[in-house]
Amino acid sequence: MGNNLIELTANKAALSTAAETVTKNSNDNFLDKFLQSTLQPQIFSTLLVTLILIIFSIVVYRKVKKQKVNEAPDGVLLFAEQYVVGVDNLFKDVTEEKISKPGPYIFTLLTFLSLGNLMGLIGLEPPSTSYSTTLTLGLISWIGIYVVGLMYKKFRFFKKYLNPVEWIGQFAPLISISFRIFGNMIGGSTVIYLLYYFTGWIWSFIPVVGELNLLSSTFMFAFHLYFDLFDGLIQAFVFSLLTMVYWTLEAEVPVKKVKLTKEEKEAKKADKKLLKKDKIVISK
Repeated sequence: MGNNLIELTANKAALSTAAETVTKNSNDNFLDKFLQSTLQPQIFSTLLVTLILIIFSIVVYRKVKKQKVNEAPDGVLLFAEQYVVGVDNLFKDVTEEKISKPGPYIFTLLTFLSLGNLMGLIGLEPPSTSYSTTLTLGLISWIGIYVVGLMYKKFRFFKKYLNPVEWIGQFAPLISISFRIFGNMIGGSTVIYLLYYFTGWIWSFIPVVGELNLLSSTFMFAFHLYFDLFDGLIQAFVFSLLTMVYWTLEAEVPVKKVKLTKEEKEAKKADKKLLKKDKIVISK
């Protein structure tokens, strides 16, 4: 009887240990799958870009506080001043100063996309290579069209929707602005990958030395400069520019024709008569 109790106790202990092991392994597997599905390379790049911008903003803020009025800025402060002034002038030129409140957002958007698209230079995935990022930013630009339209045109904004044809093209800005930057960034990464693969395949036929892939190191830097630097900055600029254009178009309010009074009409007629008389005298 005592032996049976000991065996039962041992079996229970073994079963509980096995259950704990299975539970722990399942939890570990669930955690690994969760981290793999959520911590994508683009998310890491987004967090890194955000952290860099926060640190840079704090550094610039502290330098501005210490900067004396009678001294010219230099170094980081000079770069920050020129960049802010340049983006501000760009915003004013494109919008023709019809809208002013979205200025800080456009500045943040252009800065985030420009720095994010440069992540490829250090071997990271740019945030804009994920369609969830470009779709989110595209949604903000698309919703902003209706917000700006309602702010400036009030209820006149809905008059154009009386025409059913207008409904068809409402999603065109969202699709074009989000897919344009996503497609260009993905296309550049794909071209670079194919070039590395192709040069590595060719170089692999050379014994011993072929494993180093020296062929790609001779000219691939030019492709990195174009796709990771030039193309990345161009796409950030185009995305921000289109956002400003969309919003500015909705801020255009039609000018109302002012009705002239009788006195003003008579004065206008008198001016025309005088002009005709002057033309006759000059011709003579």
